Amino acid sequence: MEPRTPSEMLAEIKAETQLGEIGLAKRLGVSQPTVNRILRGQPNCSSKALLAIQRVHAEVMAEKAAA
Repeated sequence: MEPRTPSEMLAEIKAETQLGEIGLAKRLGVSQPTVNRILRGQPNCSSKALLAIQRVHAEVMAEKAAA
């Protein structure tokens, strides 16, 4: 089942890449506090952050499938 929420997608990215919040923030192009809020499940995710999460999630899942 595909993750549906930004929090679920970000948690999956974190698990697959083993990046910390700062590394995730850099990869997504957002701040570390933004990553923290999303991981904690706060519902107010900006469109910029959502698009970045979707893009990176697709990249990470493609890398996983290719391995």
